[in-house]
Amino acid sequence: MSKDIVIAIDAGGTSVKVVAFDLTGCELTRALADVQTEHFPDGRVERPLDQFWEGICSALRKVVSTCGSDRILSIGCTGFGNGLFAVDARGYGTRAGIVSVDHRAQPLVDELCQTGLASKIEPLVGLRLWGGQGVMQFAHLARYEPEVMARTRWVLSCKDFIRLRLTGEVWTDPTDASGCGMMDIARRDYALAAFDLLGLGNFTDRLPPIAPSDAVSGHISETAAAETGLPQGTPVAGSMMDVAACYLGAGAEGVDTLTMIAGTWSINILETDAPTGATLPILNMLYRGSTRLIAEGSPCSAANLGWFLDNVMDGRITHQAASHLVAKVPVQTRRCQFLPHVFGPDPRRGAFINLGAQDNLGTMLRSIFESVAFQALLHAEDIARIAGRTRPERVRLAGGAAQSSVWAQIFADITQREVEAVASSEVGALGAVICAAVAGGAYPDLLHARAGMTRVARRYQPNLTHTEFYRAGFDQFKHNNREGR
Repeated sequence: MSKDIVIAIDAGGTSVKVVAFDLTGCELTRALADVQTEHFPDGRVERPLDQFWEGICSALRKVVSTCGSDRILSIGCTGFGNGLFAVDARGYGTRAGIVSVDHRAQPLVDELCQTGLASKIEPLVGLRLWGGQGVMQFAHLARYEPEVMARTRWVLSCKDFIRLRLTGEVWTDPTDASGCGMMDIARRDYALAAFDLLGLGNFTDRLPPIAPSDAVSGHISETAAAETGLPQGTPVAGSMMDVAACYLGAGAEGVDTLTMIAGTWSINILETDAPTGATLPILNMLYRGSTRLIAEGSPCSAANLGWFLDNVMDGRITHQAASHLVAKVPVQTRRCQFLPHVFGPDPRRGAFINLGAQDNLGTMLRSIFESVAFQALLHAEDIARIAGRTRPERVRLAGGAAQSSVWAQIFADITQREVEAVASSEVGALGAVICAAVAGGAYPDLLHARAGMTRVARRYQPNLTHTEFYRAGFDQFKHNNREGR
């Protein structure tokens, strides 16, 4: 019997997936896109756009071929926030795409801080300036690659590039526009005063119009239908930046839950009316109505375990086997501590600290599991301080760590909060699908779609007997981070 399905394209900083879901949020099939990301010694990180698009098309064809008689109701796209994709009017790249971990614009940020301009720009956009940010990459491109800007029609985020190639139409949504540092959230429009201060006043015509995340923002074109196998005319939703899509796909609701995404990045997200602390967040996104998502994060999360298993253990141990080894290590025993900075941010680097003769593979793995939770707790404390409130009593956990009961319990013990592990292993794709389900008419709004398509798999209560042990461990972790060891 045929049914309606929704397809998401989830283009992260390290991998790109195409995932099909039914209208209850159950994953049906997926395919990985073969995409290339180039890392250069000077800190540039780029993605060749022709190859990127070809990889997405190939993965879409694989997923569509498995759909049989099912009707593809709509399409959702999500992608890494920030970075920058410069394209011509047809959507073809005028240069390689810039990935969000690229920090070529950091010297420009440092210059703005030294001259005092940063203190004028940041309140206008509602977040801190940093090197991989979309608005800073835009400013860097205008200053150092004027020949590229001369042939560039649109400056887009990752997901908006994908949708342009799917539909031929140019849009962005509020989460990307605000999260990339380009929006005056109070006015709900582009921060033109900030663009003037950045020397971008003559380039604002390169910015795409802003449409709601759950609105139809184009339909599959004849060209894209031939390239991807998708039916021509299928609606494509505005969707969201990946951080916001992960929040939506995790199913958290309201101000009483802190959402922790433990995947490639450690992302901690809080829904609030407005930041009230003295410090601005790294991400401040207009979400639903007047509510915002504020977030703190770093590339210091579950990907560190993947690095260890692939590069140190040479693939001889699976993630499941690693969890079993960690479970065998008594919690309150002396062991090494890991700093989860294998992927930065620069100039930090990963390290095992206080490695001793009593340590073994199990204790080293446990130290990795714990370090990811410690890093998340650091961000959780920061985000609560920025929001001017106490840390919420409940954690909604998603990403790789949520798929391990051992790891989820470690999160509960270290944060001393109830942890709800989500059922879906692809919350970013699910968030994009929720937007698409509303755009396709299956649900009346995001709240109903979220309720119908997300669920919690398991709940974990903190073990109070470990409170003092982990409090001391967290203090040591913060000390090691300050020392830059």
